[in-house]
Amino acid sequence: MSGALRSLVRKEVLDLLRDPKILVGMILLPTILYPVIGLATRASMSAAEKTALTTPVAVLDLDQSRESAVVVAALKATGTVLEVASPEDAMREALSLGAGALIEIPEGFGESLRSGERIPVRVTVFFERGGFSSVMFTGRLGGAIEAASQALASALVEELGVPDPQAVLDPLQVSYSSVFRGQVLDVPPDAVAGAIAGQATMLPMVASLVLIFAMQIAATSIAVEKEEKTLETLLTLPVSRRSILLAKLSGSAVVATLGSAGVIAGLVYYMGVVTPSGAEGPTAELSLLGPREVVALGVSLVAANMLALTLATVLAAFTEDVRSAQALVSNLFVLVFLPAFLLMFADIRSLPRAAALALQAIPFSHLALASQALVWRDWGAYAASVLYLCAWTLGVASVADRIFSSEKILTAKIRWGRRRRAEG
Repeated sequence: MSGALRSLVRKEVLDLLRDPKILVGMILLPTILYPVIGLATRASMSAAEKTALTTPVAVLDLDQSRESAVVVAALKATGTVLEVASPEDAMREALSLGAGALIEIPEGFGESLRSGERIPVRVTVFFERGGFSSVMFTGRLGGAIEAASQALASALVEELGVPDPQAVLDPLQVSYSSVFRGQVLDVPPDAVAGAIAGQATMLPMVASLVLIFAMQIAATSIAVEKEEKTLETLLTLPVSRRSILLAKLSGSAVVATLGSAGVIAGLVYYMGVVTPSGAEGPTAELSLLGPREVVALGVSLVAANMLALTLATVLAAFTEDVRSAQALVSNLFVLVFLPAFLLMFADIRSLPRAAALALQAIPFSHLALASQALVWRDWGAYAASVLYLCAWTLGVASVADRIFSSEKILTAKIRWGRRRRAEG
């Protein structure tokens, strides 16, 4: 890199970093956004879980039978149980004790079960607070009641002299395993599906946000020069116009790369925070992004960023000020977000052939495809997507080079709105 080009690149980087909107919105905010979201999510979920687990359950046992004692003992095994004695004021007493629910076991409960009949047990849940704690408490209560039902069923079957009550109550014993990335893991399929849905679908949207910032940076870099009439002065310097274009793209690329690094670092930290800690054995294999995949994701982001930068530079050359440049570039957002949104819910191979080909023709689709290929470690598909992005970048860069090499960089303008006003 020549000294003149190095000075131009340094000028572009410093000019962009002096803009608070770019420094904060592109670098600082994405870097801290995901860690903050992850920490806040984990803190709120931990607080909700603690509340759900420590909220006691009140029990009114009007039967006092062996069967009701089995139910109460099973409930105590799952959490704190407060026994109330007054049928008239049971609900008020349960509320005063801070219970989250009241379970009323009616009189004659055990005798009815022994005679082959069932009497309903009344469960009243108190909603005194909002948030996830109520949802978690109702889930915990449902699990506790199910455990009590299983314990009572085992006790009843045991009275019949069956050696193994569970062989009658739960005759179908299932051992799950999952095939993931060609490996057989002793992990339930719902855990694998949850990991894929939670991480693989998030990557395309996060990557799309980085592209939007990159486009705005490049458009602003060109538009500011044209709006402040400094582009003419810059073109008179004793350097080639190609060097000026390279400086513009390089400066924007440096800032976009810093932003990409911040986003990836924040995303990795976010995934580590929201993923339950202490995973061992096969469950640890569900980590979708290892160090190699993180580096590969960064490469694909750089390739997509360079395409976004060159395309935004070409479009900004046809505008007169920052506002019109950002408005024109914003029309490309649909080509960035639409593929990412579609690929969040559908595999490219499951789409009709015509739709799949149309989606693959959009270059920004390949950032989402590359990120999804990393989840499955399909390095062939990943390489094809990155090469496609690079080919588009070279093509658009050649167009940008022609524009900068001619007087169109100064004269090219889009004035549709002004023409309509003038004609009116």
